[in-house]
Amino acid sequence: MPTPLSDNPSVSNPSAAPIISARGHLVTGSGFLPNHNVTLRITRAGEDISDYLAYVTEGDGDIHCELPDGVTGTLHIAATDHRRDPDGVCGRLWSNTYILVVG
Repeated sequence: MPTPLSDNPSVSNPSAAPIISARGHLVTGSGFLPNHNVTLRITRAGEDISDYLAYVTEGDGDIHCELPDGVTGTLHIAATDHRRDPDGVCGRLWSNTYILVVG
């Protein structure tokens, strides 16, 4: 079960957005809540449909996520650990959107 933000002293700036990048089929990132569920949102250029993939962060709040082999094209990738942000998409705090060309 995810740790409530108020009970997690290891998060130094709980409102700071996490950062992601990607290379090949590997998405990496930092600034997430430690040992916490993270959702990657993947949208292909020109499509209105997004795919959502679930991962868990490491103890230091980093992620290392392998994308499925069949994922190709120009991908717009963002991630959230489900912290609330009234100004964010769906009321959540999201990372930067990283554009990755695969294939």
